[in-house]
Amino acid sequence: MRSMTGYGRGQSSREGLNLTAEIKTVNHRYLDISVRLPKSLLSLEVPLRKRLAERFARGRIDLSITQDASGAQAALVSANLPLAHEYAQAAQQVAAAAGVKGSLKLNTLLTLPEVLTLLPLDLEADTMLEAALEALNEACDAAEADRAREGEQLRFFFNEHIARLDETLLLLADEAKKQPLLAREKLEKRLSTIPDIQVDQQRLAQEIALFADRCDITEEITRLKAHTAQMKELLLRQQPSGRDMDFLAQEMNREANTICSKSSSLEVTRCGLICKSEIDKIREQIQNVE
Repeated sequence: MRSMTGYGRGQSSREGLNLTAEIKTVNHRYLDISVRLPKSLLSLEVPLRKRLAERFARGRIDLSITQDASGAQAALVSANLPLAHEYAQAAQQVAAAAGVKGSLKLNTLLTLPEVLTLLPLDLEADTMLEAALEALNEACDAAEADRAREGEQLRFFFNEHIARLDETLLLLADEAKKQPLLAREKLEKRLSTIPDIQVDQQRLAQEIALFADRCDITEEITRLKAHTAQMKELLLRQQPSGRDMDFLAQEMNREANTICSKSSSLEVTRCGLICKSEIDKIREQIQNVE
């Protein structure tokens, strides 16, 4: 199990091309990819998006790749000799007009604008893609490890609350056996408040049976137990299971609502509300599961 929240960073260096890739992932219902690249790498957006889609199944994925300007970015240093000559002559003219002695030093001349020009390194497209994918894969590995660590914490959380849900279902199963008797007692108590009424015992038995059937929560308990068992199986799955868990939690919540609506005793209502509370906690955290 993996969370959808994580961070990863990767680097690569090839033929003077130094790249750093950073990945940030957060919760999202589907896979949503955002890519930010320097101008020199804009042509690589499609293959980089494809690689991200292969590595992540769900979540908002923000990829940012930066290029290190301090690396060996030039293949040739070009000197603008005419411009350097003009700078030197201008310096001499200023010195003569000001009546001072001196000349333009070489180290000063070389720092003047556009005297020296760095011709950019022309890399092959394949080399640029390999460097970008290398940095990206390293960042993906780190982000996946981060998501896996948080996923283990989520697994512990789910197991804890499913265990509480199972305990409550055992109590509900015991209460379900008492529902027919409670139904009879309720109906008889109501009838006893009506004076001078003659009760047909056969009709009374039918009404009790109907009332008991409306209050029967055995099927809901059985389905809820099956859902919790399936949820435990999903927690052990290695593949992304967030969507399946989300759907299953909705079904669990539906069964808990039905149990509460059918309740004919305070204890059933109390247990039903506990089930709803535990399921709500599970549903909330499922939004973080890939």
